[in-house]
Amino acid sequence: MDRKDIDKSLKWDTEKIYKTDDDFYKDVEEVKNLIEKTKTYKGRILESADSLYDFLKTDEKLERKFSKLGVYASLKSDEDTRVAKYQEMTKIADNLFASLAQELSFITPEILLEDYKKVKTYIEEKEELKIYEHYFEDLFRNKDHTLGENEEKIIASFSKLSQNPQNTYMIFSNADLKFPKVKKDGKDLQITDANFTNLELDPNREFRKEVYEKYYTVYKQFENTAASLLDGEMTANNTIAKLKKFDSARKMSLFANNIDEKVYDNLIEVIHDNIEIHRDYTSLRKKVLGLDDLGFEDIYLPLVEDYNKTYTFDEAKELILKALAPLGEDYIKKAREGFDDRWFDVMENDGKRSGGYSSGSYDTEPYILLNYNDSLDSLFTTAHELGHSMHSYYTRKTQPYIYGDYSIFLAEIASTTNELLLLNYMIDHAKDEKEKAYLLNHYVNSFKSTVFRQTMFAEFELEANKLVENSLPVTAEKLNQIYHDLNVDYFGDDIEVDKYISTEWARIPHFYMFYYVFQYATGFSSAVSLSEKILKGNKEDLEKYLNFLKAGKSKYPLEVLKDAGVDMTKKDSLQKAMDVCKEKLEELKKALTK
Repeated sequence: MDRKDIDKSLKWDTEKIYKTDDDFYKDVEEVKNLIEKTKTYKGRILESADSLYDFLKTDEKLERKFSKLGVYASLKSDEDTRVAKYQEMTKIADNLFASLAQELSFITPEILLEDYKKVKTYIEEKEELKIYEHYFEDLFRNKDHTLGENEEKIIASFSKLSQNPQNTYMIFSNADLKFPKVKKDGKDLQITDANFTNLELDPNREFRKEVYEKYYTVYKQFENTAASLLDGEMTANNTIAKLKKFDSARKMSLFANNIDEKVYDNLIEVIHDNIEIHRDYTSLRKKVLGLDDLGFEDIYLPLVEDYNKTYTFDEAKELILKALAPLGEDYIKKAREGFDDRWFDVMENDGKRSGGYSSGSYDTEPYILLNYNDSLDSLFTTAHELGHSMHSYYTRKTQPYIYGDYSIFLAEIASTTNELLLLNYMIDHAKDEKEKAYLLNHYVNSFKSTVFRQTMFAEFELEANKLVENSLPVTAEKLNQIYHDLNVDYFGDDIEVDKYISTEWARIPHFYMFYYVFQYATGFSSAVSLSEKILKGNKEDLEKYLNFLKAGKSKYPLEVLKDAGVDMTKKDSLQKAMDVCKEKLEELKKALTK
């Protein structure tokens, strides 16, 4: 479909950011000027309370301008990736960011050279600085891990080199890897990364097996290359961690959000304490599918067939708003406004970026990209991305700019809470047992995929990094063995862990995201606990959740979550999520026998 043929109401309104493209280029020049102005504070940021405040306001103006133009370039580019003008815009924004990072690399070292007491004196002295108290507290946590100006500049200038393994992997995986064809209904069908999962949904088992083996054979062919790239990624992170005086790369990654390493360890421990839930679901799959020898080519096959219900975007909107009603009138009113005020870019069009996301900055709407196709997955993607955008809306409405965002650790919680509220609503309003069984399977499968699978990824990442930490060679053979053993442990005896799945690590882009992946599991577990509180709790529980959406970075992530009623430093919250999953699995078993 050509973009010009799509109704205006189904396209996001980027004119709220800039009326014309010319306005974008004006802000580019303004940002360049603000970079130069900010540089004039070098050597005098902490000269006085007034100087500090003036610097902070100038830096804020710079960041807000840059964020706004970056969002605009990104949105316009994603509308149609074939349009050269907008691709050029993204390059301008990227280059501007690189310049900004390098030119202003002096700021943090200069501040941290001073005694924290001096900053606290300024805060007490000048009323306008009081709001920055938590910001500076957080900043000075980095004092022992911040190098001198020259060293920080060198590290910043080497950012392109340290990103090279990730960039190379993405090119290698997305552009260079070529998969074979398979015969389907007498026609040649090209296997791709994009269609692999859909092909594995085919009812013909021999066909699934052929797809599975041909797909992973390609990754096995290049597993040594993949191992070398992953080694480069981990080595870069571990080297920077050592330079910045961290005990490990994991410590450095978690330190950024003030996350205690025991949160990571607790997750792995609770998963292993409850590993039978995952094994039980695998056994159920084997039983329902009637297979003597369950393999990984059978892992995507639905347990409930022929559920082909579709939802128009208007139907999806109304269903989502009904399901989210427990979040209160204000939430629903604003969410409806989001639908009506063109936050969403709904339909697929030629050249449009695939997938879905929530985007925006402090000074824009919380825009949402979709490629809506009337499916159940599209319905849940819409609810998910709306959760992100409502989180952004409440944060920006409530917090000053300095705290007007939320940490990555918290990012997936509001979106997943929305999904779970929608899923619970649909289960409660299912028209028959078949629909109920399908939705219960969707719940359990989501839990399996997000909590168990992502924790398995997190455990693999931890074990792979230990090779680098201990100066051991990172080979495909060693990575295959780690991944094989984890699959055996997680899935149990009712599935064959073959040589193909042992190489799956080579196709997972998450391993190039530096200890990011565990947050999917903690986020989903938190969302399970919070959605249960919203549905079964009282007004106070709801108020706590809405305050969670409003908190932004005004407190550390673990504190924000604790205020909402979920303490991730303890195993209890994770265990509650496990108990809910076990309960839903038992419901699924009953529904499948009816």
